[in-house]
Amino acid sequence: MCDWEEFLFTCNHSALRLKSFCHFARNDPFHQCYGVKVLRNSWQQGVLCDKCAAERQAALVKAAAAQRPVR
Repeated sequence: MCDWEEFLFTCNHSALRLKSFCHFARNDPFHQCYGVKVLRNSWQQGVLCDKCAAERQAALVKAAAAQRPVR
């Protein structure tokens, strides 16, 4: 049973990260685990995920460019 952590973002997306391999996955050459995934911690991030932050930034840049007068 490998241990995982979950990161919860304000955009309601989440990300999982492997915290530690179980005994079987550590000894497997491809680190395959056929056991149950154990969620050890859930962390509230208080920010947007990287994808949503990039989309928001692109939308802000596009909106700012649309407001500039054309010369």
